[in-house]
Amino acid sequence: MVAVFFLSAAFIASYLGGLHAPRPHRVPVAVVGAPEATARIDATLSGQGETFDLRTYPTPAAAQRAIQDRDVYGAYVSGEARLLITSAFGPTASGLLRDTFGPVAAAGGRTLSVQDVVPADPGDREGLVPFYLVIGWIVSAYLVAAIVGLYRGMAAATFRDAVVRLAAFAVYAAVTGAAGTLIVENGYGYLSGSPWLLTGIGALCVFAVAVTTAAAESLLGIIGTALAILVFVVLGNPSAGGPWPLEFLPPFWRAIGPWLPNWAGTEAVRDAVYFDGHDLARPLIVLAVYAVAGAVLFLLLAGRSNPVQRFPGTPHAAGPR
Repeated sequence: MVAVFFLSAAFIASYLGGLHAPRPHRVPVAVVGAPEATARIDATLSGQGETFDLRTYPTPAAAQRAIQDRDVYGAYVSGEARLLITSAFGPTASGLLRDTFGPVAAAGGRTLSVQDVVPADPGDREGLVPFYLVIGWIVSAYLVAAIVGLYRGMAAATFRDAVVRLAAFAVYAAVTGAAGTLIVENGYGYLSGSPWLLTGIGALCVFAVAVTTAAAESLLGIIGTALAILVFVVLGNPSAGGPWPLEFLPPFWRAIGPWLPNWAGTEAVRDAVYFDGHDLARPLIVLAVYAVAGAVLFLLLAGRSNPVQRFPGTPHAAGPR
């Protein structure tokens, strides 16, 4: 009860601390025009502190490519008073750019025109479908690892048993990745166009979290389950860049987000669906590191003696006591 109390307190503190007051910090934005134009705009926005990280691009086409490559969230074409945005992240970032560059255009005697170069799915106006899809995958991943550990023993009894469990996790991950994709694409009609890639991302995400949880349980017993919940739920969800892009989160959550599967899965889904796979390697590497490290550690800990937690009436869990 004491352990659960502290876990619940951490849950409340993390979600409130990470999500209650989004504040932009060095949001990368392109400015198309001569360096003098960027300098003038930078001077105009200087009163906003470190809200933006302005980057100069020579042409609107170059700025649009930067948006599609995930280098910037939008671009202001100074000579045309035109704003290029992407609504794929929801209204937070695009709304900030509208509110900021509208007055900049007005100061030059023009009316701001807005072009959405990477629009969100019609059913994903808030940009949250990738985030909730990944949450579903991650919750199922640590739950299946916890249930297998409770039923069969936290640590695998033998190396062969560990290999069998990893194979079972891989099959489960593939099925769960496909199920999530089918529900989103065919059930609701969201995020269509890349079903195989989306299924692969889901499978990797589920496998990575499941084997990492299993490794933690092999090392720490039931405390490993609590550790997985702490990392993947308490810390992972608020720092995943779901409701708010990463640059809008407080420093702590902004710092840990890119190192956790929650952010990696959410980014990978967005990159696959909205950005034609640009910048996909970075989140996939994060997921792959968890998958490989978790699997290797789980295999190395096979046969380790730790307290076996099992439901009353279940078969005796094999393994050293």
